[in-house]
Amino acid sequence: MNWPCYLFLFFTATVSSRNAVVNGFSIISSPRSSRTLMPTFDSSIISRARIRQPCRSHRFRNPLSMSTSPAAADLDRSTTMKEEANGQSSSKSKGGHYDAVIVGGGPAGLLSAIMMAQHLSSLTTATTAATTRPRIIVYDRLPPPPPPNDLVYSTDSSKYYLLGLGHRGQTALRHFNVWDDVSKAAVAVLGRRDWAPGKSGEEDSNIRMANKAVTSQVLPRDKLVGVLKEAIEGRYGDLVELRYGWQVDPVSFGNEGEKEVVEGSVGGPPVTLQISRCIPVASSVEGDGEECSIEGDDVNPATITTDFLIGSDGAARTIANAMETNDLERRKQRNNNPLKKIFGEKELSFHVKRYEDDNPRVYKSIPISFPSHWPHDLNYSARSSDGRVTFEALPSDAHGKYCALMLLKAGDPLAAADCDPDVLRSYFEKEYPQFNKFLSGEVMADVAAKGASALPSFRYAGPRLHEGGRTVILGDCVHTVKPYFGLGANSALEDVQILGDILSNTSSSDSVRNYGDAVRQFTDRRAADSRALVTLSRGLDRPGKLGTMRFVLPLILDGMFHKLAPKLFAPGIFGMFQLEGIGFRQIQRRKRLDRVMQSFVILGGLSAAGVGAGCLVKKVARLLGVNDALVGGSAVALLGAVGVVRGIGSKMKKSGDSRSWEKDKTKQK
Repeated sequence: MNWPCYLFLFFTATVSSRNAVVNGFSIISSPRSSRTLMPTFDSSIISRARIRQPCRSHRFRNPLSMSTSPAAADLDRSTTMKEEANGQSSSKSKGGHYDAVIVGGGPAGLLSAIMMAQHLSSLTTATTAATTRPRIIVYDRLPPPPPPNDLVYSTDSSKYYLLGLGHRGQTALRHFNVWDDVSKAAVAVLGRRDWAPGKSGEEDSNIRMANKAVTSQVLPRDKLVGVLKEAIEGRYGDLVELRYGWQVDPVSFGNEGEKEVVEGSVGGPPVTLQISRCIPVASSVEGDGEECSIEGDDVNPATITTDFLIGSDGAARTIANAMETNDLERRKQRNNNPLKKIFGEKELSFHVKRYEDDNPRVYKSIPISFPSHWPHDLNYSARSSDGRVTFEALPSDAHGKYCALMLLKAGDPLAAADCDPDVLRSYFEKEYPQFNKFLSGEVMADVAAKGASALPSFRYAGPRLHEGGRTVILGDCVHTVKPYFGLGANSALEDVQILGDILSNTSSSDSVRNYGDAVRQFTDRRAADSRALVTLSRGLDRPGKLGTMRFVLPLILDGMFHKLAPKLFAPGIFGMFQLEGIGFRQIQRRKRLDRVMQSFVILGGLSAAGVGAGCLVKKVARLLGVNDALVGGSAVALLGAVGVVRGIGSKMKKSGDSRSWEKDKTKQK
């Protein structure tokens, strides 16, 4: 399974090309398209609906009996060994009640487990018996990643996609005392080395160091997960269980009117979940390694309950999909009851806004190593002269090994699987000779052979991010963006920090854990920010010439006005992303205010210029003794002629450069 590296960009914006984005990094999720049927439980509305899930269709046996196949057992070996060492039966943890369940074992999921371990431990007195310690469990559908010190991260750099941690992510990790561990596995990126379109010589590059308070740190996503996994096992192993290779489906969110209270739960009906073994299966789609199967004679579901459910399963969105289905069914019942519709308690709705990708891009990952005289702490970036390909490379380690990304439009012949490696080599020789010399024939053949992967589509969930009083979702399943500006993973980690702060402020060791207030406060804090994050990012990804103008013009205006009046006008959008202590909704509002003020200034300036030009035309006409209209028309015609001549000159220069390259290529042959 060859996982491509994924890059995102956010140090400084360039305005010479629409495809010129900025230095940084983020998660890109693999596409998932399979559909399955949720288990049927009469007590749940959502259990009777079909939802999109990345697991294949399956059939269920007795949920109380659970046998595990040898393949499935390999996925959970580390947890099973820990249970056996503690004298526990592995079957005990397949059912029962938990204080917290986290669905999703990515960075946000594991950081959520650390947050809950710290939070619940703070509510536990020193005299609490070991049998009543908090029980927290994390479920993930995939096998665990390699340890952070595994050589595979260096020997196969393009297999693991990269994350860039900015101030949001670093602050969250530092808040939970794991940043020191993460920083040891990361590489600092101090700036950007960029080649303008048509430039390829080493002397033609432009190096710009990042002017930021927090230096971005880059590491493979799986390595970050491995660091957090080791932190959990070493510090919170007696509180947190890690379960790999499990599918989780909600049965009841505890808000469907049940009156029974499970022993050990706090404050009303708990959340009920179905867990099923989920064994990864081979996929013909390049980069799609998250599809799994939970069918078979030896795979049976079981049920567990929990006081608090955190959905952080990224693009799978199992919890979010179930919440959306549950909300639709509940509102349908409300609409069928006129009295409840009029007098019933009003609540926020929940839905997932899914944008159609009208500016699709695909990518191929390329492992590349740079020599010692090339700095190993820079983002390398170049754009082709024909606007066809963008090349971005970020360090996989501190010794010159990089993971590069070739970004293309969907349907480009170079994006196809098994494209001609000679054609790809010729394109690099023409457009990227500075990188071509570092790519062996074997690497070029591998890149040509594999198919391209698609970037994720924009989407956000809301306006409610909780279900009932015991379920909350965060991370990529709430806000999915393309990985251009380094906001996805960092915002997901920031979600965890905010939820942890809310829980700390709404609970104490002397009171019942009030998750209801906490999840509602989380919605108030993050729903608007999540929507603003997605809409701002999507606004920078509009297609066509109009989209280019919408991308470039605001950057130019913001730069000019902020330089002239920094106290009145805010920095550009990318500079705003780097400011600490400001949310995306605040950024969105501030940029709207800037646009209004800029419009007034520009209109006022144009009005003044028009009045001045009119006076000048009248004076010239009076001196020449001709009509005012003749002078004005002549001036406009002259300006137009100058523009045409400059355009023709630019085209001739480009044509000459192209012919010169062809002649040089012929001489070399």
